[in-house]
Amino acid sequence: MDTVNNYRVLEHKAAGHDGTLTDGDGLLIFKPALPQEMEFYKAIQARGMNQKESLSGRDAPLCSWMPTYLGILDEGTKVEKSDKSKFLQIDKRLSDSTDNLGSSQVQSEKGKQYLVLENLLHGFSKPNVLDIKLGKVLYDSKASLEKKERLKRVSETTTSGSLSFRICGMKIQKNPAIIKRLSPEYYEEEAGTDYVFINKLYGRSRTNQNVLDALELYFNNAHLSDARKHQLKKTFLKRLQLFYNTLLEEEVQMISSSLLFIFEGDPSRWDSLNDVDRLMRDDFIDDEEEEDGTDLVNTSGELEDRVANYLSSMSLIDFAHAEVTPGKGYDENVIEGVENLLDIFMKF
Repeated sequence: MDTVNNYRVLEHKAAGHDGTLTDGDGLLIFKPALPQEMEFYKAIQARGMNQKESLSGRDAPLCSWMPTYLGILDEGTKVEKSDKSKFLQIDKRLSDSTDNLGSSQVQSEKGKQYLVLENLLHGFSKPNVLDIKLGKVLYDSKASLEKKERLKRVSETTTSGSLSFRICGMKIQKNPAIIKRLSPEYYEEEAGTDYVFINKLYGRSRTNQNVLDALELYFNNAHLSDARKHQLKKTFLKRLQLFYNTLLEEEVQMISSSLLFIFEGDPSRWDSLNDVDRLMRDDFIDDEEEEDGTDLVNTSGELEDRVANYLSSMSLIDFAHAEVTPGKGYDENVIEGVENLLDIFMKF
């Protein structure tokens, strides 16, 4: 595992670009910052609390589906913190992160910035991860002609074009009975672990007729009972229904954003929670906690290591080409993909 000081490359990525790090405790991730993605996080999160109050028992606001944005690390010396990092211990974590990153090789590129985000994998013992890219249009107006033509071809030759979503990758616990049926070009076993990485070529090879096989592959965990796997499928169906309702109320455009599925593959954690899962993740920082952050720390004054009290989650990620578009209605490009996912999950 590559490490820099107390930082390491994020494990269990299903897809995405290189360069994402996590801290020693795995609580935060540090993702190379892009201006448009940073502004989208700020805009959605800033209005999120007002929406939660106004919705009160109705559909969840968009920020509920996104990882919590905590701020920006700039050249390892400057921290710009979001309102969500108002608690003292989180502030200290960011300050410490700045010091450590600033003295490491990570900041070798002058002016490099990192988004500081909640690590959605934190609290899982054996996470199984699936990345589903939404939409048939995969480029924005700023893309070069070459990039537009290349991504048009990707869309036209994959389920991005036909279903408005595409399996981008997955990292799952090995299931020899299933993996042996895959072409070697579609996967690689991770040395020294019980994980296998299913690459983007597999997702690009899926069609309308066999994309269900990809989802079956993801959920066919050898360590979980049939009843638990069935429960997972039904839980994700409910999440997709809730997420669909959220999207209908949002005026945003999200090109090349993804849904990140995670479920727990450790039976002992299922036992400890009595198979009780939750539809929505907890807030990373509870806004009802005292502002001195006392509920975040243990008796020794260190940040509490919270273990997830849920067995799976679904989150919206990747906003390099996302923007708030007031007055333009909901994002049909994304809505269509979620509708088709709903149809498929109803067949499970």
